[in-house]
Amino acid sequence: MSPNPWAEAPAHVGTPDEREARVPRRSHGRSTAPLSAAQRVLRRLHRLDLHGGMASRPVGLRLHGPLDVMALGRAIEEVVRRHEALRTVFRDDADGPVQVVQPVGPVPLAGVDLRAHPPAEREAEAMRVAAAESRRPFDLAVGPMVRALLIRIDAQDHALVLSMHHMSADAWSAVILLHELAALYGAFASGASSPLAELPIQYADYAAWE
Repeated sequence: MSPNPWAEAPAHVGTPDEREARVPRRSHGRSTAPLSAAQRVLRRLHRLDLHGGMASRPVGLRLHGPLDVMALGRAIEEVVRRHEALRTVFRDDADGPVQVVQPVGPVPLAGVDLRAHPPAEREAEAMRVAAAESRRPFDLAVGPMVRALLIRIDAQDHALVLSMHHMSADAWSAVILLHELAALYGAFASGASSPLAELPIQYADYAAWE
């Protein structure tokens, strides 16, 4: 098996808080929920952000060594499947704003190849591409709420940029997502299935309970 470029990914961040056990699941098949208090504030801030980049939460990873791009794409799709918040959009209905969980679907892994650039310029160009990607605005009513971009610097040097809206992920949840992504990539690259258990609750469950 090829060396795992995720070797320096964050360690496991701990078990869920016991309070989560008291949060009831939404009715089976229900795809909508009210906004949480935090989401209501963030939605108002989003509307004040004329350029749409203030609420972006980009996560960048440098991946050294052989990279299985197909396994990486599968791992990203599995993370988005597991976490409804990453495929949730925000709309208005008769009762006010709601969050709507979108069906599971493909998550494109966009790519930029910098190997045509002189080696001395690739680092700066990678930073420029990553910064431009992180500033792209989000459409809260349409989505997607997470975007993945893989920058190829050379054959064994890549940068992965995951851009998420703050209504879908905060700094703490980003650490959890990176841990899961590392575990899933390692499993898929070796031909194994997902080692992660299904989540007992989703963020929309918490919002409905709140």
